[in-house]
Formats: sequence, structure tokens, C-alpha cells
Amino acid sequence: MSFEDVPGQPRAKRFLRRLFQSGRIPHAMLFSGMAGVGKAAMALELVKLLNCHAPRDMNACDACGSCLKLRKGIHPDLLVVKAERAFIKLDQIREMRARLRFQPFEGKWRGIVIENAQALNEEAANALLKLLEEPPQRNIFLLTTLEPQMLLPTILSRCCHVRFQPLDLETLAKVLEEEHRMPESKARQVARLSEGSLERARCFGDEERMGQCKETLKKIEGLGRLTILELFPLVANWVQGNEALEQDLEWIKLWMRDLILYRLLKDHQSFSVPDERTLRAAGCVSVDTLFVLYDNIEKALQQLRRNANKNLVLEGVCIAIKDDLYGKNCRNSIPQRRKSLSF
Repeated sequence: MSFEDVPGQPRAKRFLRRLFQSGRIPHAMLFSGMAGVGKAAMALELVKLLNCHAPRDMNACDACGSCLKLRKGIHPDLLVVKAERAFIKLDQIREMRARLRFQPFEGKWRGIVIENAQALNEEAANALLKLLEEPPQRNIFLLTTLEPQMLLPTILSRCCHVRFQPLDLETLAKVLEEEHRMPESKARQVARLSEGSLERARCFGDEERMGQCKETLKKIEGLGRLTILELFPLVANWVQGNEALEQDLEWIKLWMRDLILYRLLKDHQSFSVPDERTLRAAGCVSVDTLFVLYDNIEKALQQLRRNANKNLVLEGVCIAIKDDLYGKNCRNSIPQRRKSLSF
């Protein structure tokens, strides 16, 4: 795999190649963008290129010992830091710092990839900042994030920021056709619904995940039949042991998008999840209210990424949907616009 094998992102690739060609490699870089656009893959490819024994045309050769070890994830000069139970913690940064006391073992550069850096807790972020202020030589920090605004401004100021764009329809469709053996017509349909994310496109192409999506929407549809007291145990059971709660909210957000499309355009060909419940719900409320609900779900996702209380976040979403989408008088009056939900 080389830069060319990472789908899309031509601007990011040109920038990284210019850096490599110039030899002026920054000690820290931040790759930001939505999920599923290749940030982590590009970070690994940059580490591979920096350590490649025989790079060709600004790409790693994929054949030398260094490239093969990095591809298998066994290179001693690659450190990958990920969240453990929602946070990247101080102990993880301390363990990383201990490794950095030594020069790279085999390669020219040691690559430290910190995935979803917005998950750094306060202590870990401050410890990382100290490393970035006095970076050890021949080490490059590569941070990826969905939300750069959640990082300390002092960390942002010490990183070379590379913004990743949503993938275009043609790129997504090509990947789905070639890697997932998806027929061209279905690949284009799935690509159109994925809003630029390969991760989301793969979800749409996965029958098991689509089944999970439909189960999530069944729960949402059932909110209209519950009293407020019955809603709380539903939410508690939903949250308990659910490692995919963020994905569930993504499904609900996409469904809300479908409602908006139908109300505005009467377009049911572009539904993310073809389902008659979308048509039933869309006729119940104003477009204005649907936009507010959509915004509230997006805020709920941001709250989850900031490790807010899952029960409170989901309760807020479910109460808003119950009141505004399935309220008793929703067919006879337009619900009042909510400014925001408090999670």
C-alpha cells in the first residue's frame, strides 16, 4: 500500500509529498476530518515513506524490510495510541514518553500515531503538550481527529494541520466495486448516501450493520407509544453494554436527514434506509422542527465524543423525538422551535 492506495485526498497527498521532497519534516502533524476519509491510513503511509529503503515517485516501495514490517504492524519504530474506554489516559502518554528516551531502533524516523486525539483527557493532553514543546529528534507525532476544536489550542499551535475532505462519489463507488465486489448501480447508490465517508459506505453495504440500523429505528418508532416514565428504562437498557451507541445516533441522524429530504423534495429515492416509517413520520411535523431535531442529534454526537453521560445524552434525544415527532398533537399543530437540548 502507498499514498496512491489511500482513496481520494489529492491535496493532502500533494502536500505530504512536497514535505518529503523538501526534507523539512515537521515534528508534529494533525490530520483532521470526518470519520472514514483515510486519516489514520495516510498517517501510516507517511511513516512508511519516511522509513522506506527505496522510495519510488514519492511513494513507499512496499517491498523493503521496513515497509513489510510497517504493513504488518510489527515495526519497532511505530507507536499507535488509541483510546481505552473512551479516553486516552496519562499512563498511555507516560508509556509512550518512556519509549521516546531512546533513538529509533531500526528506521530513520519513529512514527507516533495518536488516533482520535480529541479523546485525550486533561492530564494526557498536558503531558503530550510537554513532549511537543521539546520534541525528541527523529520522532514525528501524527495526530488524527474528528474535531480539532476539542484539542488544546497550545497543541494545535504546535502541529502542522492537514485537513481531509469528504470523498467524492466516484472515488467511493470505485472502492466499493473493487474491494467489495458491489455491482456498479448499488455502489453508486451507497456512495451517494454515505456523505463522503468510506466507513459509512461500508456500513451501508454490510447486511448485518443494516440490520442493526433497522433495529435502532424500531426503537425510535416505538417512542410514540411510551409514557415518559416508560422511556427511561428503555434508554437504560439501550445504553447498557452498548459499545455502538455513537453508531446508533449516526443511524438516527441519517434517518432524520431522510425525513428532511422527503419534506423538502418528496424524494424517497435517496433514503438511507428505505422504510415506510420514514414516510409516516415525515408528514407529522414542520421542516423547521426536523432541522432542529437534526441539529440536536449532531450535538448529542459531539457530547458523546466528549465522554458525556450516555444515559443523559440518549434521554435528551429520545424525549425530543417523542415530543416533537410523535407528540399527541403533532398532526394538528406545528411544534415550537427548540433552541437546543441540554445534555
